[in-house]
Amino acid sequence: MYLYDLKGQLLADFGAFLGICEHIKLKIYSKHANRKQEKLLLGLMRDNKNTEYGKRHHFDRVHSVEDYQKIVPLSRYEDYDEYVWRMANGEKNLITSRYVRRFTESSGSTGRSKLVPLSGRAEWTCQCFAVSAPVGCAVKWFRKKGRRLPPQKGLMTAEIGSRKLPGGKTVSCLSSIPMLNMKLIMRVITTSPKELLFPNDEWDMNMHYIKLRFALPDRKVSYLSTIFITTLESMFFYLEENWRMLCDDIENGTIDKSVLIPDGLRRKFEKKLKPNPLRAAELRAEFEKGFDISPIIPRIWPKVEWMYGMGTGALSLYAKKLRRYIGEDMPIHYLGYAATEALMAVPIELNSFEYVILPQNGFFEFRPLDAPKDSRLLLMNELETGKEYELILTNVSGFYRYQIEDVVKVTGYYYESPKVTFCYRLNQIANISGEKISQMAFDEMVSDLSEYMGDLYIGYSIYPDRSTSPGHYVLLIEAASPISGEKRAKYPQAFEKMLCKGNISAAPLIKSGALGHCEVKFLRTGTYDDYREILRARGANLNQVKPIKVIDNDEKRDFFFSHVEEYDDGVKERRYNGEKASL
Repeated sequence: MYLYDLKGQLLADFGAFLGICEHIKLKIYSKHANRKQEKLLLGLMRDNKNTEYGKRHHFDRVHSVEDYQKIVPLSRYEDYDEYVWRMANGEKNLITSRYVRRFTESSGSTGRSKLVPLSGRAEWTCQCFAVSAPVGCAVKWFRKKGRRLPPQKGLMTAEIGSRKLPGGKTVSCLSSIPMLNMKLIMRVITTSPKELLFPNDEWDMNMHYIKLRFALPDRKVSYLSTIFITTLESMFFYLEENWRMLCDDIENGTIDKSVLIPDGLRRKFEKKLKPNPLRAAELRAEFEKGFDISPIIPRIWPKVEWMYGMGTGALSLYAKKLRRYIGEDMPIHYLGYAATEALMAVPIELNSFEYVILPQNGFFEFRPLDAPKDSRLLLMNELETGKEYELILTNVSGFYRYQIEDVVKVTGYYYESPKVTFCYRLNQIANISGEKISQMAFDEMVSDLSEYMGDLYIGYSIYPDRSTSPGHYVLLIEAASPISGEKRAKYPQAFEKMLCKGNISAAPLIKSGALGHCEVKFLRTGTYDDYREILRARGANLNQVKPIKVIDNDEKRDFFFSHVEEYDDGVKERRYNGEKASL
């Protein structure tokens, strides 16, 4: 046992060293951010002037930032789509001359995924600042308390997946890449076996149960890890509802027969999970006291002292709900600001919602929201604290002056690097757990649903219900003609199918428990006419009233849920009661 603790401490000390190194690097880069930005940009122009994209846009004529803004046009994903898929099939020197080992993936406005190349340099930056930098923040937090970083072994909710492209390259989401590179040591620093960390896509199992089943017997859990805080909050909600079953299984060394898990994995896991009646009794004693007398996590895992996961923006509600389980004092690393195209900014302290832009991982331009579309874009040193900007990204992997359509707010400066918080996407109307769905995408989903079900709709609205654990989408439809109760019962599954088809993030989020199953409600005939009349009575010009595609405030919610109709067969829909809109 002593040797195990010694190895754990040595590993923690090495991780602490790497983490502090990343913070020192960021400090150096930030002190010279303006010079670093210009040097990075001109280096990209020099290195990529002979690529197909570089020749087309005259990179050889760019000798300054001013030249770049005059010569190279703004771009969108459509400008790279053909190049990227050619790269996926093995072609080189199209948009970047740099070595590309992996691609990242996210959803577009249609069901076809967006592939984004990730250069070796960008992958290394992501590795350092997504893994080591959070540890560096924890190190600084422990130092303030006069302590060293203790051995680290945590509960990790992430499921890390990847697949091969025709050209042999690997594709995955950006958040998975650091874990893929650490595959050999992941089992040492987490409680889950490799089958849970790197699951087969064909496996269908209750991840909340299995991950808790391996984590709960371990008294030495020291951190909590998730990509989106919604997943962790949902897992602890599951624990609150099912702790008796989990304690029984820990006592007996079993996996409950009701738990969904492939037979082969069940047999394999049960060989690893030995009976532990002493730990089961400890857990029961705490669970029986209830979940409201004090936060449960410090009571069952007293060594847990910090956690990390995305919990800002639309996820902030779940961060507050999570505090019920972890307590108000546990510090959280909020990971940072990233998109499929790049990791762009990171916090330098725990509990901070301010992210320092990484001047070495892209060239950044900013458009004030009130500025004309043809106005000159601003640079890092021209921003005003407290003001919101659309961010334009040139990454180090082949995307130039890319309109990422994110809006950030500048909260200050870290030396010469701006500190920002993410506000919203320009075309986004809904986001529960990081899936970021636009109105165009919802329009396509509902159009596909109409065709799939053979029904016509007068209108639809989406309600992102965050009051449940996990949050889920409610689709409200006013149908053009009556729909039978039998057919209505098929709608939730059908809509969820369209959601997963239209947004590549949805299926894994639902599977992991970060996003709940979809719900569909039907509105009384004339609902949308009634709402327009209310607006007209208030003096609105009906020619300028847009359809209500998203229910984003209490007034809209109360109106539309009060217009949910009864089934023709006399079975009533459950009404929204102000607390939960479903179940």
